[in-house]
Amino acid sequence: MNGVGERVQQRRHELQLQQDELCARLAASTSGEWNPGWQDISRIENGARIVSDLEVLALAVALECSPCWLLLPSKSSS
Repeated sequence: MNGVGERVQQRRHELQLQQDELCARLAASTSGEWNPGWQDISRIENGARIVSDLEVLALAVALECSPCWLLLPSKSSS
């Protein structure tokens, strides 16, 4: 599994977004192509769901960060 979830959660907290608010941003940024529920975000953040490369790009837009940053391991997991 990839480690994107920890970064997604970190950035979501920095932006003070709830999981459902991130879902709305993802739906808007993908013109409705990806309309996840908060459960999907929870699974991503907990590492229970693999994130595809296209989803990483959508998450980067919604979370106002770079895709590369999302893919980097956090300092705490090193």
